[in-house]
Amino acid sequence: MAAFSKSTTEKGNDWVQDFLCSACEDEKLDESADFYCDSCEKFYCRKCIHLHGQLFKKHSTHGRSDLKKWPVVKKVEDFLLKCDVHKEENLVSFCKDHSKLCCNTCDFHYHRQCKTVMLLSDLVKNTSTDLKQVSVTIQTTLAELKKLQDNQEASIQSVQSSNDEQLHKIQETRQKILAALNMLEKKTLQEIKDTLTKLQASLKSDVDKCSTLGNELKQLRDAIQDISDKSKQELSFIASIKCKDKIQHFENYQKKNFAQLKSSIIFHPNSEIMQYLSKLSGLGKIEHYAQSLTAVGNADKIIRIEHNAQSLTAVGNADKIISIDGKSEYAVCVQGDSTCLIRGICVLPCGQVLVANWSNKKVKLLNEQYQVVSHCSVSDAPYFICQITPSEVGVTVGSEVQFIKVNNNQLVKDRKLKFQHKCFGIASHQGDLFVTSGTELYNYSLDGKLVSKLHENKSDTSTGKTHIGFISMIKNISV
Repeated sequence: MAAFSKSTTEKGNDWVQDFLCSACEDEKLDESADFYCDSCEKFYCRKCIHLHGQLFKKHSTHGRSDLKKWPVVKKVEDFLLKCDVHKEENLVSFCKDHSKLCCNTCDFHYHRQCKTVMLLSDLVKNTSTDLKQVSVTIQTTLAELKKLQDNQEASIQSVQSSNDEQLHKIQETRQKILAALNMLEKKTLQEIKDTLTKLQASLKSDVDKCSTLGNELKQLRDAIQDISDKSKQELSFIASIKCKDKIQHFENYQKKNFAQLKSSIIFHPNSEIMQYLSKLSGLGKIEHYAQSLTAVGNADKIIRIEHNAQSLTAVGNADKIISIDGKSEYAVCVQGDSTCLIRGICVLPCGQVLVANWSNKKVKLLNEQYQVVSHCSVSDAPYFICQITPSEVGVTVGSEVQFIKVNNNQLVKDRKLKFQHKCFGIASHQGDLFVTSGTELYNYSLDGKLVSKLHENKSDTSTGKTHIGFISMIKNISV
């Protein structure tokens, strides 16, 4: 193989080879080749090809415009021939059992037990290769790889953007907590101020009464001194009675109001606040939410909120109109889910959404962006769900009502109420619980005690299973 110049460069897998003129190289000159001779198997520069042509007129030469007839670049040969595992060895065989190219070391260590290992020199005699199709496949793969790379780079930007948003949200949460603490401090300061004002007013009243009683006793003392040597028996008697009366009044007042010698105000910190804060691991929970980059199109795995230009009459009140003018779709499947059939949905006052995932026996919590932030499994397929308190819901599961609380963006299963009938529809109204069995509507207290059976359908058709029929019943009862 002819030598090539030291200026040879490689860019990724694009090889650029600058061969040297064989004749000039013999003279220890570095001159780039412009022609290749098949007969001589040598390279020539423009100067040497003229002499070569005079000596060998019948030899076939190829210029740079016909590079495909030049020999393969040595760098390319080395790149293709070298074993990927044992970098210093050339590939010599092919294992059909594993579809692997092998060098001698690979043969010895990994393919000695294989049944079909053929030398490359024998295999290529009866094998044809469509490099054009391989090239097309490579181009397609490179395009897909580029798309994947672009998606991941977009994900990097998305992660950074969402991180910045959540940092801002953390600061907002901190400010809300500080605002709540400031409000507690303000209330506490006002309470201690009111206590101080009340105590000072009471003590000031005692001081004034003492001062008044003291002045009266001083006047009686002075009066007694004036009449003590003037033999005024009637005045002496009156003065004596008044003095005893004032002294008795003082003693009674002293016993009633001066049992405590000292008044003070004491503040007892609410230890529950510090205990609660010390148990927390942070201001909230950090989660990784991965959303598919492909278009949402699987109706089994999404919540779809539809808005079309249709007007619907509100159940129970013909005067109220609900207008729906668009739709949004949100994925609610989590790892391990099959199709996500949603039976019930409930929106809490804080904007969080809970859904009863019937097909996967789960209840899921969505944030205000309708992303799944928490989920919990229940004993059977859940039907419907309703709000009990601002942070608690009831879910009908088989013959039970499962209560679930939302605590720090997490779903926590609480108590259960078990009944002698199936539970489908559910609603809460003014401290009462309303549950349908399919043919009956029951009114229970929140601790599970039966208040009354409000309705029973004795026909063959089932009632109360749908939200519309069920809510209509509750609204009529409420009125």
